[in-house]
Amino acid sequence: MIPVGLVELTRRGGCSSPISALYFSCPTHCMPHTRVTKVKKPLYLTVAVVLALSTSPLRAQDPELYTQAQNELASGDTAAALRDLRQLTQGSPDFAPGFGLLGLVIAKKASEVATDFTERNEAEAALRRALELDPDHPMYIMALGTLMRKQQMYLDASRLLGRVRSMLEEGEADELKASERAELWYQLGLFAEDAYLDTINLVYLPELPVQTMDCSELGSFCLNFTRPEEFNDYFRQAEDLGGGGGSDLAELTDAFVAALKADSTHGGAFRRLAIHYVDRGAYDDAEIVSRSFKKFVPDSPLSYMMLGLIYQRTSRDSLAELEFEEGLSRAPAEIVAHYTDVTALLRESQAELYRDSDPETRTWLEELLWRKSDPLYLTPANEVRAAHLARVTFADFYYEDPTSGALGSQTERGQVYVRYGPADRVWAVRRDASREMGALGFETRQSSTQAGGRWIFWNYGWDLPNFIFEKQLRWRHASHVISSNSQSMVDGMAKARPASYSTTFDVVACPAQLARFRGAADSIIEVDIYSEIPGNELLTTPDTLDLGLFLFVGSEHTRVFDRKLTVAATPRPLAFTSSLPMLGGTYSLAFEARGPGGTAAIHHSTFDAQPFLDDELALSDLVLADAVTPKIDDPTDRRGFAIRVNRGLEFDPDLPVAVYWEVYGVEPDRDGFANYRVELDIKDSSGRNVLARVAGAFGFGEDEQIELTYERVVQWDGTRVPEYLSIEVTDTEPGQYTLTIEVTDLVRNESVTAERSFTLIEPE
Repeated sequence: MIPVGLVELTRRGGCSSPISALYFSCPTHCMPHTRVTKVKKPLYLTVAVVLALSTSPLRAQDPELYTQAQNELASGDTAAALRDLRQLTQGSPDFAPGFGLLGLVIAKKASEVATDFTERNEAEAALRRALELDPDHPMYIMALGTLMRKQQMYLDASRLLGRVRSMLEEGEADELKASERAELWYQLGLFAEDAYLDTINLVYLPELPVQTMDCSELGSFCLNFTRPEEFNDYFRQAEDLGGGGGSDLAELTDAFVAALKADSTHGGAFRRLAIHYVDRGAYDDAEIVSRSFKKFVPDSPLSYMMLGLIYQRTSRDSLAELEFEEGLSRAPAEIVAHYTDVTALLRESQAELYRDSDPETRTWLEELLWRKSDPLYLTPANEVRAAHLARVTFADFYYEDPTSGALGSQTERGQVYVRYGPADRVWAVRRDASREMGALGFETRQSSTQAGGRWIFWNYGWDLPNFIFEKQLRWRHASHVISSNSQSMVDGMAKARPASYSTTFDVVACPAQLARFRGAADSIIEVDIYSEIPGNELLTTPDTLDLGLFLFVGSEHTRVFDRKLTVAATPRPLAFTSSLPMLGGTYSLAFEARGPGGTAAIHHSTFDAQPFLDDELALSDLVLADAVTPKIDDPTDRRGFAIRVNRGLEFDPDLPVAVYWEVYGVEPDRDGFANYRVELDIKDSSGRNVLARVAGAFGFGEDEQIELTYERVVQWDGTRVPEYLSIEVTDTEPGQYTLTIEVTDLVRNESVTAERSFTLIEPE
């Protein structure tokens, strides 16, 4: 988005005249060429220009006060310029440019508040005097029309702007400079857009309950917050009145296209046209317009940010991040800070800490947040960061108000959009459409101040309450309904939960078991990863899969291991096993697989890895398997066994559950034998014990049944004792279960436990 700056425009022949950046443009005789001199304040406005002008040899008769006012406007001293222009118009009552410029400047800064009309009246008087002196000046007509719009005099505004449209269509404005014709079309587009924004998503719903007797103390639309499913049922059969915007959409599109045809560098027209293309899913059109604007204005961040939004919406996240980075590299520091600010992603308590931090700490926190939030390390892009930048871009473009220059993402709707993304459903209802429903116990009568506006409901789920906004007709800004709980809901959710994002690609589960074992030295742990890649969900025909294994350590999420490879696969589950040696610490593991269609299988987990010491009793993690069989006589560790690991931890109730683990740090007796007791316990999801029996324990015959508690006496080799057995779970229903194994060293009378959850599934 282009920041407001001081831009100097000079016309051919040296004529000069200031121009307002908002709904107004310069007089007919000013035909400017642009030259940026200094960026003053980075805000997103429409044309974003205040002109610094030189004295024209063809306008030597221009009063000195007029030239002085031009220079003051160029330097940003609006108060001094207004003082000189007022003095000028009093002393030169027939000098049209003086009245035109005075009207333009005052109209630009005049308030839209209905009761604050002093400046609007002064601007109107100045513009009407300018038109008396120069009746067919299209810029003055346009300025007066947009002022009428600000005064909520829409019929008068429509009449004046219709006159400007006729002048453009009939060639009466052909003598204007291309940039001026572009500005006229742009303003016509904005006026049509005002009507479009009042029409889009409009539904007919005359019996929507504003209050109910049982919850009226909670404010307007209390039913929305107390019984949202019941409230949302009213919208299921609502009649669509918006029709996708209809003629208003066509009119605004044609106007913005005409503006860009006249001046390919018009940032406001590009911004409004492209965002409407994106909003209705016309991404090819949006990309064409963005690439054209980039060609003509390569140093503007606008086209790059828009292309980033388009690519993110069309699942090209890596390209999106590249465009966003290019755009931010061209933006002023204030805009970069705006986009990199992660406050909206955090819980309120975290956001306060972030806001109170120094710049260096904030940068560190931002980088840490993005490292930890990356949903797919296989790709060069961080899809969550791309999604966040896309949300801010869309909100800044779509919800901006060119009359005030406010950033769209800082409006009430923009803040909700950045935090939660686009709503699943949006409904707009006329505020004067509801009627009395006394027979049903509902109160729907409206105060006179509400008539004619819109209630706008953002729904993120049929069983969830809506965010509710209200707006006046033809006004772009919408606020949370003051008398409702909408703003309180936003504040409450910000305290309780961070922002939520979804990926642009489909994600399927990638089951895995992680098991920690003693490594080759006391300080080293080996972590086995047993996973099953769901090739049947990633592939439809034999093809290749991209695999990635990534390991991060510590609170700073520092990457200490990564491995990427491409393997040939068929549409069936594919076993994956890896063993990683590591030192003690807290680790995060990511195992990922991605098919050619973009669908990804992801397993992310966090675990602690602490050394298994010689003199501390400990157990490895339990490995659950379909079968465990020794490969050699007297195996000393897991590598001496054939372990058919059940990678999804899902078992048939009619088949046994095999388990393997290792015992460390037992105290041997004087003859070098370890003596310990093993106790097994299985509970269902409610915590109740279930019946089970053990068969095939290490040291027992396959057909020999033992109790769930037994003792072992084994020769201690100083490192570990491998254990395995099979468990038959009897008389159980499908569901979630937890196996707990407790080992008690009978020499030291110390105990340790390990557990693993698994699922019994319905047999096929």
